[in-house]
Amino acid sequence: MSGTERESMPAAAGAIIRVDNVSYDYRSGEHVSRGVRNVSLTVDRGEFVVLLGHNGSGKSTLAKLLNGFVVPDEGTVTVEGIDTRDNDRIYELRAKVGMVFQNADNQMVASVIENDIAFGPENLGVPREEIEKRITWALDAVNMSEHRKRSPNKLSGGQKQRIAIAAILAMYPEVLILDESTAMLDPKGRAEIMETILRLNKEKGLTVILITHYMDEAIGADRIFVMNEGSVILEGTPREVFSSTDKIAEAKLELPVASKISAELRRAGLDIPFALTDEELAEGLCRLK
Repeated sequence: MSGTERESMPAAAGAIIRVDNVSYDYRSGEHVSRGVRNVSLTVDRGEFVVLLGHNGSGKSTLAKLLNGFVVPDEGTVTVEGIDTRDNDRIYELRAKVGMVFQNADNQMVASVIENDIAFGPENLGVPREEIEKRITWALDAVNMSEHRKRSPNKLSGGQKQRIAIAAILAMYPEVLILDESTAMLDPKGRAEIMETILRLNKEKGLTVILITHYMDEAIGADRIFVMNEGSVILEGTPREVFSSTDKIAEAKLELPVASKISAELRRAGLDIPFALTDEELAEGLCRLK
């Protein structure tokens, strides 16, 4: 499949990921610590899903379960019908579900960017001519084509993360998981990454699962899953989730700034709609008499 063909692929409907009653614990000798407990959910093809939770809530463990980095103690995880415990199909699974981690430097394997992008497809046995097309397509997708011949060491943090995303995209995954991928970036770098993944999701139909503790990054999601102590305690659209202020507090999370302000004003007796964004908040304040 060429880069042009990949770019024009329509997104098919239906669940691409199914998690059925999954539990997983970390074991070190006799010590056992909870990872996730009795989690069930689905992710539809082309969705932008956000996993929210405080440190230790289980969201990163769940992400690793989705591409077979770890396998369930109980329950099943399937990606397009592939059981993540099927060792005979693990490379097929990893090609379908790509993951970008917090520190982009840890994912760089070459001293020249185009060679870094080529690494994944090479390991999948993709012919060299096709790899060249994939490099071009992936760098175009993250707006980094002009840096193709540069060293990753010359890039900013946000640019490095975009290259890390391109390296995964070059393997043509069905799902892109970003595990706290903006946590080490400044606001400008965070904005670059969010613009990139939102565009890939909306324009290319890529299924995106974003793990974050930044509430503002979750506002544009199709659905949010809130995790606490290894379990999913809340699911819904951003408006549904952030309107559930008690559950958000239970999960030890903060509301987005606009939501927090509007909620406080409502508690103070002002007739103002619950706001997700600064624009909604401003509009609500302007309507007050």
